[in-house]
Amino acid sequence: MKSLISIAAGIIVGTIVLSLVEGIGNMVLASTLGIEAISAQGAAALETARPTASLLVVVLAYLVGPFAGGLIAGSLAPNNRHYHAAAVGLFQLMLGVIAISLFPHPVWFWVVTFATFIPAALAGASVAAWRAKRGRGKSRARA
Repeated sequence: MKSLISIAAGIIVGTIVLSLVEGIGNMVLASTLGIEAISAQGAAALETARPTASLLVVVLAYLVGPFAGGLIAGSLAPNNRHYHAAAVGLFQLMLGVIAISLFPHPVWFWVVTFATFIPAALAGASVAAWRAKRGRGKSRARA
C-alpha cells in the first residue's frame, strides 16, 4: 500500500510541478519576449509547431516535474526508491508522448522527450536516497 501511495503522490506532485513550470515559463516568455505559446488546437489548425523558446520551457518542465515526482516517490517509498521513481517517470513520459502527439513538433523535441522523464525521476530518487542516508548519519551522531 505504501508503494502505491508513494507512486501516486509522485505522479500528482510531478504533474503539478511540470504544469506550473511550463505555465510560468510561458508567461515569462510572453511578457518579456512577446513570444506566445501556441495551443494544441491552434497549432493543429495552423499546421505549425510552437516557437523554439516555448519548447525549451517545456523541456525545462520535463526535467523539473519528473525530478520533483521522483523525489516525492523516492522519499515515501518503503524500499526500492528508484523503482518507484521510474514508475512516476514512465507515467509522465506516457502523458508527455500524448501531449506532443497532438500537433507537429521537431524531431529534436521528440528525442528530448524520451530522454528526460525517466532519468529526471531517477535523479529525484537519488536525491531522496542521499537525504535519507544523510539523515540516518545525523541521527547516529546524536545518539
